[in-house]
Amino acid sequence: MLNGRLIPWFAYVEKRPAMQGCPSNGVLALRVEWDATGEVVRISGLVTGPAREVVFVDRTVDPAILTSAEMDAQVRAGVLALGAEASS
Repeated sequence: MLNGRLIPWFAYVEKRPAMQGCPSNGVLALRVEWDATGEVVRISGLVTGPAREVVFVDRTVDPAILTSAEMDAQVRAGVLALGAEASS
């Protein structure tokens, strides 16, 4: 994964075991951004219907998110919230 590069949803789920079974709920791809030291700074999803970018993890706003498991949990919660938003 390279900084700022779009990662297709299926490829992200394939590489992240904690994401297995999580529906995409319209997320086509994720953008993962790193800082100069190689630490993940932000993960956002490119979503269809309506097309937009949704930030799931932003460590510049919430630096308390430290582990990849915590990041996966944030992404999963955000994607599931998109599904709940679509069904209401």
